Amino acid sequence: MTNYEPQKVEKKWQKVWEETGLYKTTQHPKKKFYNLVMFPYPSGNLHIGHWYNFAPADTLARYARMRGHDVLSPIGFDSFGLPAENAAIKRGLKADKWTDQNIADMTEQLKAIGTMYDWDKTLKTSDPEYYRWTQWMFLQLYHAGKAYQKDGLVNWCPNDKTVLANEQVIHGKCDRCDAVVERKNLKQWYFKITDYAERLIKDLDAVEWPERIKQMQRNWIGRSQGARIKFPVDGTEEVLEVFTTRPDTIFGVTYMVVAPEHPLVDVITTEEQRSAVVQYIEKAGSKTDVDRMEAKQKTGVFTGRYAVNPATNEQIPIWVGDYVLMGYGTGAIMAVPAHDERDFEFATTHGLEIRQVIAGKQLPHLENGKLINSAKFDGLSVDDAKSEITAWLGEKHVGHAEVQYRLRDWLISRQRYWGAPIPIIYCDSCGVVPVPVKDLPVVLPLDQEFDKSGRSPLLDHPDYTHAKCPECGKDARRETDTMDTFVDSSWYYLRYVDPSYQDGPFDHKAVSRWLPVDRYIGGAEHAVMHLLYARFFTKFLHDEGHVDFVEPFAKLINQGIILGPDGNKMSKSKGNVVDPDDYVSKYGSDAVRVYIMFMGPYDEGGPWDPNRFEGSYRFIKKIWDMVGGEYEPTKIDGVASTELDSRLHKTLARVTDDLENVKFNTAIAALMELVNYAGGIRAAGSVDSAQWQEFRLTLTRMMAPFAPHLSEELWEMLGQTESVHKEAWPAFDPAKLVEESLTIVVQVNGKLRGQFMVARDTERAVVEKQALELAEAQKWTQDREIIKVILVPNKLVNIVTKS
Repeated sequence: MTNYEPQKVEKKWQKVWEETGLYKTTQHPKKKFYNLVMFPYPSGNLHIGHWYNFAPADTLARYARMRGHDVLSPIGFDSFGLPAENAAIKRGLKADKWTDQNIADMTEQLKAIGTMYDWDKTLKTSDPEYYRWTQWMFLQLYHAGKAYQKDGLVNWCPNDKTVLANEQVIHGKCDRCDAVVERKNLKQWYFKITDYAERLIKDLDAVEWPERIKQMQRNWIGRSQGARIKFPVDGTEEVLEVFTTRPDTIFGVTYMVVAPEHPLVDVITTEEQRSAVVQYIEKAGSKTDVDRMEAKQKTGVFTGRYAVNPATNEQIPIWVGDYVLMGYGTGAIMAVPAHDERDFEFATTHGLEIRQVIAGKQLPHLENGKLINSAKFDGLSVDDAKSEITAWLGEKHVGHAEVQYRLRDWLISRQRYWGAPIPIIYCDSCGVVPVPVKDLPVVLPLDQEFDKSGRSPLLDHPDYTHAKCPECGKDARRETDTMDTFVDSSWYYLRYVDPSYQDGPFDHKAVSRWLPVDRYIGGAEHAVMHLLYARFFTKFLHDEGHVDFVEPFAKLINQGIILGPDGNKMSKSKGNVVDPDDYVSKYGSDAVRVYIMFMGPYDEGGPWDPNRFEGSYRFIKKIWDMVGGEYEPTKIDGVASTELDSRLHKTLARVTDDLENVKFNTAIAALMELVNYAGGIRAAGSVDSAQWQEFRLTLTRMMAPFAPHLSEELWEMLGQTESVHKEAWPAFDPAKLVEESLTIVVQVNGKLRGQFMVARDTERAVVEKQALELAEAQKWTQDREIIKVILVPNKLVNIVTKS
């Protein structure tokens, strides 16, 4: 037998698979299974995090195929985005050239993993034939009233020179480059995701996702049940409206606070207070929403004007405070300092009245209780008061019940080059004009010249910016913003079924056969961005009659993170980065696959351990030697034969269950135990050749999803002519899961003295004889009279002697 040479074996089978089209996907699945990984950004290098996403997912795809499914398991590239543009600026390259070279490099690395991707079904979002349909999606949303343009304060990254969605601002910083985010007033394009807020919450109950991801989405959408209440502004015709979840506390409202951006600030500010208010607003304008929310001291300035509390008819002062955000609620709040920590702090700082309306000993009182100082509502519980006071305000025509959401519309404009162009034209005569579908795609010019400042080259590209109005034919200007790259990834799973389809963004019949995705695998960091946006797109397309399902991903699996050998997150500066290519070149990709699945629970990950990796490689080699090596039956043993058969079926049952439940580490542990036991059988030659051959064939099929190259080579060595990856998953015999051999405990006068193995249900006389002849027992029975022998079948023998 030859030595195991993984590089030679793996290259051989990768070539065979490609030449034979082994992984081509049928267009007409009888029993479909859509197994999808979140597609990567083409950074140019397949790091260990990619491996942890792709290799275990490939194991699941292979297992599904062996279970009789027609499997769609595609891969593509999320190829638009800032990294390519920044790299092009830094290196003086064309963004498309840099991207395409990285895709070529990563494609070779992906093939080296041994994945069963159908490379006829790949795509890249920067391909005009793809983003043509991304632009089509924009137009569908626009014509349905779900895409609109408005002026507003936006998050601005000064480093990347572009706008960021709220979801891309983490603790006041850009999620990509960590720059401190600024606020700017710009005209931008938005998608009305808020129209789907209720459904986005409700439909989470219909998908099999990790509960923490569901809860993250629920919290981000932020459904609040409350009341909208009108507060007339004294001395004006204006009314300040607030949304509150605590209408029960309205009798305790002693002041109001409006956001610095509130449109009524200028109207309600008195001349005496105008200078102070203007200065305060200018200072607040330099802060981000996060800065304002997280500030320890809540600042504000009095407008000089008063509102009227509709419950008490009392005048209450109106303040401007930057801890109130225009983007949440109505941009104005009713302040109840006795029962809100933030309001209490503000009132204490500025000497404002604090009026208690819920019984309690200490202020601020934040717990439930009975109402006090609330007129006819005194004595009611908080919950009862909420509904009764809301109804009372409705009767007075100053309020009504309402549901609001924290979720804001999705800002999709980006002031950068490398993205899908927004298909809009501005005409001095016709205004905002959508590009006709027949004129798509609006092609991104590839002859870009970058400004080192990061300014988009589209702004100064004469051939691009100049356009003819589709309605009147006059000279017009093309929109120079591009779309957020999350738009590209919000529908790519639909395109995979037929990436070359020309008559629309996707083949409706093929989509109805394959979708929704049966299992989606990727990182938890996408919980409130990609995953939320994809759900929104699917619901919109369903409402427009383009798809017949409302959720894109039936089941979601999140992988954990592989840390460096030192237990810290991998970083070049820490010198703890693991390059999978180094291990593949020395040990082969199957060893890397097995190790990353064995290292711990898939949703947790863990530190890379070189020593444990060596153990995984030795396991691979042991299988190579055991399955591919010679076998000589020399001492056939019936008990060993039964035990090997039993262990094989028990392992098969365990591995089957573990794969169904994505427990790779325990599945591989079970296989290791089986291989270690079978090594002793092989050394002793204690089963006949036919059983050993059947054992090797079954083991090879079990290993096929985990180590596809090794298994294919061994399958051929075992005399099989078809690919092991066309084989069915082996079935275990439930009858053989019952222990055939068991341990009999031997006691003498009730004390443990020894044990021995027998076959299940062995005759009483035989068991007694073995117990009495057991050397450990005879030390306690010799020279003593045995009164009786007590047998508990299949458990123990107790020998009772006379003292």
